[in-house]
Amino acid sequence: MAKPADQQPAPPFAGFTPAMLAAMRAPGVAERWAAVQEQLHPPLAALAEQLRAEGLRRFPRAWPLYETTFKNLRYVNRGTAPRAPIDEYHFALDRPPRGAGVYVAVSAADRAILVTFQVARSRRKDLARVWEASRASWLPLVERVNDVRFLDDRPRTENREQRTKNREQRTENREPRTENREPQNRRTAEQRTKNEEQRPETREPTTEHAAPNTDTWLDRYFSTRSSSPLLAGFAYSWDDPQIGQPGFAAQLITDVLALFQLNEAVMEQVEALEPTGAQVLRDGRATYAQGVFPPIEQIVERIRARGFALADATIRAYHVALQTKPLVILPGISGTGKTRLTRLYADAIHAANLTPGQDNPFYLIVAVQPDWHNARDLLGYYNALSGKFHTTPFLRLLQRAAADPSTPYYVCLDELNLARPEYYLAPILSALETEEHLIDLGVPGPTAETTGGELLPNPFRLPLNVHITGTVNVDESTHTLSDKLLDRANLIELTDVDLPAFRASYRGAIDPTVWQTITQLHELTAQAGQPFGYRTVGEILRYIEQAEGVLPRSQALDQQIKQKILPKLRGDDTPRLRRALAGLLELTLGQPQIRWGSAARIEPEQLSAAPFPESAEKLRRMLERLERDGFTDFYS
Repeated sequence: MAKPADQQPAPPFAGFTPAMLAAMRAPGVAERWAAVQEQLHPPLAALAEQLRAEGLRRFPRAWPLYETTFKNLRYVNRGTAPRAPIDEYHFALDRPPRGAGVYVAVSAADRAILVTFQVARSRRKDLARVWEASRASWLPLVERVNDVRFLDDRPRTENREQRTKNREQRTENREPRTENREPQNRRTAEQRTKNEEQRPETREPTTEHAAPNTDTWLDRYFSTRSSSPLLAGFAYSWDDPQIGQPGFAAQLITDVLALFQLNEAVMEQVEALEPTGAQVLRDGRATYAQGVFPPIEQIVERIRARGFALADATIRAYHVALQTKPLVILPGISGTGKTRLTRLYADAIHAANLTPGQDNPFYLIVAVQPDWHNARDLLGYYNALSGKFHTTPFLRLLQRAAADPSTPYYVCLDELNLARPEYYLAPILSALETEEHLIDLGVPGPTAETTGGELLPNPFRLPLNVHITGTVNVDESTHTLSDKLLDRANLIELTDVDLPAFRASYRGAIDPTVWQTITQLHELTAQAGQPFGYRTVGEILRYIEQAEGVLPRSQALDQQIKQKILPKLRGDDTPRLRRALAGLLELTLGQPQIRWGSAARIEPEQLSAAPFPESAEKLRRMLERLERDGFTDFYS
């Protein structure tokens, strides 16, 4: 964010005014987001800055490990319904290895300011170990918490009015507050018991009366079988006068830092149990020679023998691109074999060293996660508390490659753009363009001991025998690729689907009528800009094979059209989409459009006589909505 022209610092947090909270009631998706950015983001940013200063003062070693991120999704996805405006805005504190964090949120759904410790299912056991090992230490905090939710245990039918009523009831149960008194959540045992009795079951499962030291909400959470995520923390009603006061910042910071300590204990527990293996690292400064590769004809033959229906020219282009530049990007529609190409190519290179069924030790696939913020998520990170560097499988492969410079190693960053590649690949991109190929690991000294016991040099040299490929899908869940990334990579688009080649390589029997229908479906979906790939074709054929003796072949194909192909068709009313939907309806209905005119005029008798009635009925509804609303999708 650019600084003001007069370079004045941002004003300190002054409380949440009614005008700020009213931003969460602005109508419309874009309108509410704009109002939130104008009214709510500045006070939350000021609060985050005050929190950062206090966190660094109180936890100078642990706090730098954490990152602060603000909500960036501008709408709420309601499934079949239109997108809705956001109903909460927050900033979060978390760090690798992630899975737990602390949130400060302004929630319109609850009409409350929430300070929440969130634990994912994958960290439930780690939290349990922390609780079991230091129960007495954490019990005061657990007893102070006044808002607990087991996400999977909340009935979906609970409405906002009931949640608001429950929130107001808890607010009434709190003690009065003044700015100079102790934090409100340090309540007497009698008041806590009263609140426990009045808390709704949808927020915290209740049991018969038990001693508070042995029967807390955390014990009840661990006793559930659902392994649901946990939200626990503090809630302050919008009707509470204190939230509009500058002194409210001190209370929020107190709450956040209390939960921060519990979060850090969980992260340390995860790190203590992280599986590691000792590696021997030899990192020289000589330029590594490229390994000896099999002839390209042999590489293509080995890939073909695995039943891969990719064009010969594409395989050759991929081979040359990897030798020219150690970073290649493979964009394309889902199911065209992008990830499989990376694996089969690595297997073809090292075929002489592999036995049938053996995993390729020279190949690694890394599933990129959408919450990756920087290189620590890819390379690992240094923990100043333990003085150890926590490596990742990616960095461990780099270590093996550095110790074996004559052997080519391959990495596939699957779904490269689920997170922003420019952030988590930044040191890799820089190392590719510098003569020394050095990566700064963020370690305070020239070396660091890893959790596996080996010494890691800093900066670390990127081995030149490592070839990185990123696969890319382009949809609403991904980020666009920047010029910075594209300038440093070769990009090979995989969009063409060679159905004849796939049929020739498919090892099962294919019914000619089924294949003709699949070919027609592919042509029609391509007209809509949503062609399907080899994965979809293979799954349709296997479904029909499995349905033998269970369903008629035409019914099995009908179900697959509806289950695998139609859900991807959506968009505004354009001639392209309208023609594609009309063509698909003609195919599934078995009648040309001249016989039925518009979707709304199709008779039930025509649908019942259709060769693919389920798909025809779904397409009729989709086309009817397109004609009526100017937009359609599968869930019409």
